[in-house]
Amino acid sequence: MNSYSCHSLIQNRIIQPKSHNSQKLFREKLLNASSLFHSDIKGHFGCVNAIEFSNNGGNMIASGGDDRRVLLWNTQKAMWRKGSPSCMKSEHRSNIFCIAFDKDNEKIFSGGNDEQVFVHDAATGNPVDNFMHEDAVYGLSTDPNNPHVFASACDDGRILIYDIREPADSEPFCLANYVSSMHSVMYNPLDPRLVATANVREGIGLWDVRKPKSCIMRYGGEFEQQSCMSVRINNQGTQILALRRRLPPVIYNIDSKSPVVEFDHTGYFNSCTMKSCCFAGDRDQYILSGSDDFNVYMWAIPPDLSTSNNFFCTGQYINKAHLVLKGHRSIVNQVRFNRDNGLIISSGVEKTIKAWCAFPLNVPDEIEDNDELLNSNGERPVFTHEEYINLMLRSGHVMSHDYTQQSTEEDPRMMAFFDSLVQREMESWSSSEEFSSNEEEL
Repeated sequence: MNSYSCHSLIQNRIIQPKSHNSQKLFREKLLNASSLFHSDIKGHFGCVNAIEFSNNGGNMIASGGDDRRVLLWNTQKAMWRKGSPSCMKSEHRSNIFCIAFDKDNEKIFSGGNDEQVFVHDAATGNPVDNFMHEDAVYGLSTDPNNPHVFASACDDGRILIYDIREPADSEPFCLANYVSSMHSVMYNPLDPRLVATANVREGIGLWDVRKPKSCIMRYGGEFEQQSCMSVRINNQGTQILALRRRLPPVIYNIDSKSPVVEFDHTGYFNSCTMKSCCFAGDRDQYILSGSDDFNVYMWAIPPDLSTSNNFFCTGQYINKAHLVLKGHRSIVNQVRFNRDNGLIISSGVEKTIKAWCAFPLNVPDEIEDNDELLNSNGERPVFTHEEYINLMLRSGHVMSHDYTQQSTEEDPRMMAFFDSLVQREMESWSSSEEFSSNEEEL
């Protein structure tokens, strides 16, 4: 099959349901890939903290971030840089941290640092409602069977469930209530009575909406304290993927506390920022995570674990990624995969969203040689901590969240700040490891 027909295939798949043949082709292409083609999607004026594909085809992408705006993109047009995204008319008062579509893609939910969740009409951009919280909202998940119900993960340690048909000032249903922050929440796609959560101290938990405030499964053990920031459930509803600070991504079978497999790779590091993870592949045979080293990592789940029928293998450790996707110019925080069109999107400290695909994208005004595009990684010199300080002194002020200039161009001060943050975190990590080693010797 020549490159033109491959290009035509992906172009059609973005707007049409996938066939068995195209599904097989994408599976084989991803399996044998050494890297992926990518395209930049520009429209935000600050860090992009939340990205999400629409349901049933991935025809749309919703995004939000430090510029407090929710943007809605046509996936195909965004990849080929045609047209502009639509902007929801309700604007948050602070950073947006999370976004979700309802099951029918009619409404978009957004939450963030301003302690509220907005509900937007996806077609018109008009506000539908907003739900006040008592603290920042870090995670959102919509009920896969009910377009009116959503769950929020809050900095005050609660998981709250709302029905938007009720008045906005009605008391929400409190599913969980910890002292420490909840960072992520997700309904089980096949059984929405079950909800997975990520907590900064209590780690990964599973809850039943019929048994509020009683965690029915705490993964990793009752007494093991893990700072967890992201949790996802596979499409079969059988496995939980979690991201933990300074620890490798981990998969659990949903009915077992013991880890099934952990993933690592030289250079992968997750410590400085809040990140997400996700399953990938048409059969959820991969996982994805961003990293403090500016890369996106894709690991292959061992074949005996990537099916829903095996619940007995535990304790495996994968120390090599299937793919390391280079191209971001700072920390990568968010990753999403859409199984209907085979696309990956990623975002983070930059103002840019990246779309990744196993096939050439033929993006207008982009590098003409697709092989060159495949291998171009956009590397830049990393700022030292001293250079960051000097940059602040020369500019006369620290970083600002004033986006009145509406610039989508790279902000050197923001890049330098996070470069400095990574360096200081790595130094702290090295010092703590050295201290632990000395303690063991004593």
